[in-house]
Amino acid sequence: MDDGTVRSMGLCMDVAWGATGNGAVIQLARCSGHPAQQFRLNSSHDLVNPQADKCVDVREQQVANGSRLQLWDCNGQDNQKWSAG
Repeated sequence: MDDGTVRSMGLCMDVAWGATGNGAVIQLARCSGHPAQQFRLNSSHDLVNPQADKCVDVREQQVANGSRLQLWDCNGQDNQKWSAG
């Protein structure tokens, strides 16, 4: 995350279509350096996309492997808490 990206399998975490509204889909995409691929982990453990000023959120507070991610207004709930490791 040193460059603001979250990477997996050679791809970058990405907000689909660069959307900024609640419910915007988080996906893996080819790394491009686009602002939709920039995230910062703040001191409250929120993973924030600065372009949208919203948090990465596990949809419907699901806990199963493969649960979908989205952008949502930061609300302090556990489904928006992350750690770097």
